[in-house]
Amino acid sequence: METDCNPMELSSMSGFEENAELNGFEGTDMKDMRLEAEAVVNDVLFAVNNMFVSKTLRCADDVAYINVETREGNRYCLELTEAGLRVRPFSF
Repeated sequence: METDCNPMELSSMSGFEENAELNGFEGTDMKDMRLEAEAVVNDVLFAVNNMFVSKTLRCADDVAYINVETREGNRYCLELTEAGLRVRPFSF
């Protein structure tokens, strides 16, 4: 099996968490979930009847809501977080 780096390289990175500010991660913000939600909509829109970022449920840096209508006519509200998507109570 091929790997991107050998075990010797990994041992030199053992202090990664403690020195995050030295590795270019100081002050890194979470993703803007509204932008992520728009990307999800653009990726999946071809496969559903309708899909859009909710205009009634408030999006934040850590959560966004997407309304979906399937080709079968079922409607769902999806919650998008860093953990992924999950079905929420209907919102449309």
